[in-house]
Amino acid sequence: MPNPSINTRSLILLWAFAESGIGGILHGLKLPFTGIFVGGIAVICIALLGYYGENNKNSILKALAIVLMVKLTVSPHSPWQAYVAVIFQGYLGHLIFRNYQHFSVKTIVFSVMCLLESAIQKILISLLIYGIDFFHAIDTSAKSIGKTFGYSGDGSVVVLIFFIYVLLYLMVGIIIGLWIPSIPKQVYELAQNMPEINLSKDGEKIFYKKQGKSVFIGFIVLALVLLAIHIFVPSMKLTELLFIFLRAIIVSLGLIFIAGPIFLHLIRRFSKGLTIEKKLLNEILDEIPSFTDKAYRVLNWVNGEYRGWTKIKNMVLGLLVIGQTEKEPMMHE
Repeated sequence: MPNPSINTRSLILLWAFAESGIGGILHGLKLPFTGIFVGGIAVICIALLGYYGENNKNSILKALAIVLMVKLTVSPHSPWQAYVAVIFQGYLGHLIFRNYQHFSVKTIVFSVMCLLESAIQKILISLLIYGIDFFHAIDTSAKSIGKTFGYSGDGSVVVLIFFIYVLLYLMVGIIIGLWIPSIPKQVYELAQNMPEINLSKDGEKIFYKKQGKSVFIGFIVLALVLLAIHIFVPSMKLTELLFIFLRAIIVSLGLIFIAGPIFLHLIRRFSKGLTIEKKLLNEILDEIPSFTDKAYRVLNWVNGEYRGWTKIKNMVLGLLVIGQTEKEPMMHE
């Protein structure tokens, strides 16, 4: 019979897996907002680490150090912005979950703050890369198209989209925060019904999405969007649109090849300053491939048994279940 509690080692393993090798799982779940899924798993792991690691006040920080090192090792192509989110979540969790008094309230506050940070960060990065002129052009185009259909609204389409985007993250944050306290019981119940997950030699491999490829595709999409703007809004000068395109390229390349390496160097130095259980780190690194194999088998089972929200919910619970087979962590004060 499985234990109704969740061992902290499985939480560290799942958090590290979510931050480094979960790309293929997200593709298999066909989720439109991958950041919400990864951020949601991180929030769940950190909150439960705070709950079950209550006797170890630094358990979240020690787990954060391991997750950062795993991410740097296993997923070196991750953009630097992803590390900002991981560090923010880890330190915020450390501050909020110093004890488990009012745990249900704290999970909501923590989850909402983490999801909002993720949404706002993406918006700020978009503004930095594309500039105000690009979003002004989008608004101008939207109003021009609206007039052809008899709509003459004066509101900003871009602001509305950003508002809906943030609102979506806010709602998900509230839902996850409300869900976390009941997760241990649901993990226990699901463990009774899940089929045995066996390893095989021909399991799926970790999917890594190289940043360079996604940036190249982004430039193509941007060029097509600017071309569409020129077609629908002839008054927009080609020089203005060309400036927007060149700005996006220059800023993006600067973030990738200048800011990125500098920030990753600082992250490595920062990680070395944290207390890292090297034995546990090596064990987590060794277990990522087998955990990935099991995760794909959970994905196949979930896709066959569940639909909609319950599929996502049971995928997360299933990942926690397969991590439960591991031995207890070796984390000390």
